[in-house]
Amino acid sequence: MIRTDFTDITGAQPIAALDTPLSPTEIEKSVVGLGPWFHNIELGPGIFTRQIAPAPGPQRPDHPLNRWHVYQDVLPADMRGMRVLDLGSADGFFALEMARRGALVLAQDSWGAMLARLRFAAQATGLQDRIWTRLGEVPAIQPDERYDAVLALGLLYHLRHPFHDLEIIARAADLLWLETTLHPGEGSFIHFKPPAAGVHHIRKWFPTRDCVRDMLEECRFTTIETIPDPTPNRGSFLARR
Repeated sequence: MIRTDFTDITGAQPIAALDTPLSPTEIEKSVVGLGPWFHNIELGPGIFTRQIAPAPGPQRPDHPLNRWHVYQDVLPADMRGMRVLDLGSADGFFALEMARRGALVLAQDSWGAMLARLRFAAQATGLQDRIWTRLGEVPAIQPDERYDAVLALGLLYHLRHPFHDLEIIARAADLLWLETTLHPGEGSFIHFKPPAAGVHHIRKWFPTRDCVRDMLEECRFTTIETIPDPTPNRGSFLARR
């Protein structure tokens, strides 16, 4: 039996359709009210979120388009019938793109403001029927949850317990797309970068490339492929069993 929703997943919330289509002016007003936006998403002809309400920070104005260029030919062109968990979904750029390819997507993030933006973007683009949301950290994934694939981009280095959480992620699917900032060192280790006043306020873990592969193998993935990624000190991986 192929499920067409996420009613079996604890905490998954459907997205209601808008009562009436929004005008460009109404969309722009909502974008401002929900902003700032970390993802540049086209909600209508010529209406881009980061052109209206960009977030401060080092991201490019078209973020995450450069990340999409890495994954657009890696993700299946036809994802119909696939249930995908998008972990650390942020504003929803990747969830929307997978929904456009036919996937059913559960978008999960620990920041409610991100999910509010994602939900509006799904409504504005008419993709709300293919996307559900869940507020929570990685441990919100229950032991009995199963997906056809998990997408975890820009997530691993933010986790408080990276290997423990990776084990939770790994039990949910036999296919994982993983992207993370890497430490440039040789060997298998993970470097802890504590918060620093005036620089960054979030603790981060930077594994070496060998460390990522070792952790994935410990999670019983039998095939680990490196996805070509031109960004310095970024690693993209496809793991499957």
